Amino acid sequence: MYDDSFLGKLHEKQVWDIEEYWVLEWGIYELEKNSSEKLDWEVFRIFSIIMGTISCHLDKNDYFKIKKLKRLKLYELRERVQLVFEGYFAKSMPEQNIFEEVNPLLNSPA
Repeated sequence: MYDDSFLGKLHEKQVWDIEEYWVLEWGIYELEKNSSEKLDWEVFRIFSIIMGTISCHLDKNDYFKIKKLKRLKLYELRERVQLVFEGYFAKSMPEQNIFEEVNPLLNSPA
């Protein structure tokens, strides 16, 4: 059965759904680091899958290609993913103003 999450769409449909990515990123910002080893494993697994698909996309010998995503944008997204997930594990989430595009779910007033 098809999963409509960011990872499901990325893996199954080869689409980087930015709206679903915003939800994922918002969730990472909302998590409390070290709340459990299982949660940390799941967060790392998500990171690993995302980076793996990016690597496959960039490999000329791999059939996997993320549709309608220019190389420059992919580099920007790869850096963003790395900074967000590193921030989670370092307990120091990056400020949104360092990114070219602000996550609208994190920029709205409380």
